Amino acid sequence: MGVLKVILGIIYLIICAALVVIVMLQESNEGNASAITGQGSESFYSKNKSSNKKAFMSKITIVLGILFAVAAVAFTIVISL
Repeated sequence: MGVLKVILGIIYLIICAALVVIVMLQESNEGNASAITGQGSESFYSKNKSSNKKAFMSKITIVLGILFAVAAVAFTIVISL
């Protein structure tokens, strides 16, 4: 049981670190407020140029968040045994 705790703890730490890195790599949405005031000078094509990257990063964030929650519950169950 001790080996399982160590392996699950290492996996949990890797998931935590990956989640932090992915969230930090994402761009903020603060630029959207300037479009409302008329200060945005981006065209339609320049706005959607990186939408694939944003969608990919968003999906990775969701998957890592789910893995984080599952690993936390599993880690708690293993520790309580």
